[in-house]
This record gives sequence, structure tokens and C-alpha cells, in this order.
Amino acid sequence: MSLQRIRAVVALVLTILFVTALSPLFVVVRLLFGRRAAAEKLGAWAASVVLGLAGISVEVRAPVFPLPERRVVYVSNHTSSIDLFVLLSLCLPRAWFFMKRGAWVFPPGAIVAMCVGTFFTVPQAYTEKRRELFAAACEVLRRTGDAVYLSPEGTRVTTGSVGPFNKGAFHLAAALGAPMVPLYLEIPKSDNPGKSWVMPRTKVIVHVLPDVDTSDWRPETAREHADHVRGVYQAFEAERAAA
Repeated sequence: MSLQRIRAVVALVLTILFVTALSPLFVVVRLLFGRRAAAEKLGAWAASVVLGLAGISVEVRAPVFPLPERRVVYVSNHTSSIDLFVLLSLCLPRAWFFMKRGAWVFPPGAIVAMCVGTFFTVPQAYTEKRRELFAAACEVLRRTGDAVYLSPEGTRVTTGSVGPFNKGAFHLAAALGAPMVPLYLEIPKSDNPGKSWVMPRTKVIVHVLPDVDTSDWRPETAREHADHVRGVYQAFEAERAAA
């Protein structure tokens, strides 16, 4: 086993211990100071610590950063386990998150997710249940005026290119009438851990792409909008590959 691999494994063990120890504090902060404090203060700090343990740096390329506070639907490609910590470290203003219910396999991590504001989803096969979950999430976001993040791919895609997009994010954006903000997470292929939680030392570049206007979107045309936004990602990916 190489020294770099040993270091990455040690970082993973420390991360598990760190998240486990910190999860009760997330509960306290959520109860005393609210969801945004748990997500944008404690959560962003904790994610930065985890990235630091793994030796991962993050560069944000955006017209304005920190990102402005407004109700939007953030989406991104999802290529690795690193993404979760990168996104939380960005301190996305007022953002809730979507995550698979399978996250409860590691209860401390799921508790943290719950405290920062997470809608837990079920597999695609449970169509009616997913529809109910997204409708409930939409009501929460309408009431609060908050932003939300979710991955249209729905899972980590390790093929090296953008995977198929599910319709959920686009139904949600249409129902809310909120602009969509595409984020492109760029990780060197040689360093990308994919579905492994052993994260090597690397640099992640977060590209904040131009807003997508959703003012004329309708839920029934969500597939059309999903394909359009996926095309935006594919075009950007090709542009980066040619650079």
C-alpha cells in the first residue's frame, strides 16, 4: 500500500470519528439556533475540516462569490464521494438538500444531514412515494422561500461523463418558478475516488454556470428541460476537455 493510500485511509478513519463526535453538536445547534446555523456555520466549517483532513482544496469559479442569497434550485454533476463535502463547504445560502434514505446506514452522517435540512428520498422504482416526497419538499420551499440543492443524476456517476438526468429537479424548479443554477464539479480523473470514501489529496474546481431561466417551465415538460440542462453540462464538459 502506497504512502498516499495510507494517508487517505487514515483521513477516512479520522473523518468517521469526527462526524460521529460532532453529530450531537449539530442537534444542539439546530435546536438552539436553527437550520441555517447548522448548515451554513457549523456544517460549512465541518465540511472544510473533512476536506482538510483528506488534503482536498476547493476553488470556486463564479461571477460572484459567496453566492447571493435567493431562492434558486442548485444542481450539479455527481462523480464522487467528495461532492457531498464540497457542496456543504460552499455555504450555499438558505439551501436545503436531497439525499438517499440509504444515508442512514451511517447514522451520525444522516443526523448531520437532517440537522442541516435534508429531504430523504426513496429509489426511482417507488414512483408514487417519490412524487409525494417532492410535493412535500415543494411546499416547504414555497413556505420558507429557501433554496435547494439536488443532483439530477441521482447517484454517483463514474463513467467520466455526465449521466442521464432524472426529472425531479426540473419538476421542482417548474413548480417553484425558481431559477436553476448549474454547478459543475471538476475533479482530476486520476484523483477521483468515485464511489469509494477513501479520498486522495486533490483539488476540486467548482464552476458556477449561468442561471437557467425557468419562468416558462411547466412540470409536464420536465423531461424536455432535463435534457436541455444535461446538454448544457455536456457542452461545458466538452469545452473543458478541449481546453
